[in-house]
Amino acid sequence: VAMSHQSTSITVPATEIRQSKGRKIYSFVVDGKQIQSFATISRLKRGKDSKLDGYQRPEVLSHIDEIRTYLEGPSPMLPNGIVLAFNSSVKFQPATTTRLNTPYSQVGTLTIPTPRSATEPKPGFIVDGQQRVAAIRDAQIRQFPLVVTAFITDDISKQTEQFILVNSTKPLPKGLLYELLPYSCRQSMVAL
Repeated sequence: VAMSHQSTSITVPATEIRQSKGRKIYSFVVDGKQIQSFATISRLKRGKDSKLDGYQRPEVLSHIDEIRTYLEGPSPMLPNGIVLAFNSSVKFQPATTTRLNTPYSQVGTLTIPTPRSATEPKPGFIVDGQQRVAAIRDAQIRQFPLVVTAFITDDISKQTEQFILVNSTKPLPKGLLYELLPYSCRQSMVAL
């Protein structure tokens, strides 16, 4: 898989999938060690006015350590990808060839800006897979290709909606779910 590193972006081959009207997702592969260069965590916290901000739980260090140990083993495999939400600075460019396209997908490239300094905001947020990304980050391995599914939105409520939907099959503390629901789209409440 070819990947080009321009001065302030990473460009990866990707597939754009149209799932419903106005809803597109992007599938691509990237070295898991690079994810922290363009994605961060929207950590759950309270603002000054007691308003809830963010949606991700703290890292579970014991779980990260278990995954890291596995990754450092002889033949690791992580078939389940991670989910990222990108802001609108991330762009998809369809390929000039259409022979690989289907009625619901097209191939092309996704260009992901990377901040030049630690003070610049990153364009991506990890919606699902923060423990796997942290384990890859910490593992004593050179690289680890990881499947990513991403969507593009500048709306934090859409990110929260997807976080709830992805985690509704996993045991989440009920208090966290009840606290997050008012800040997500109404559609996520219907889906639960």
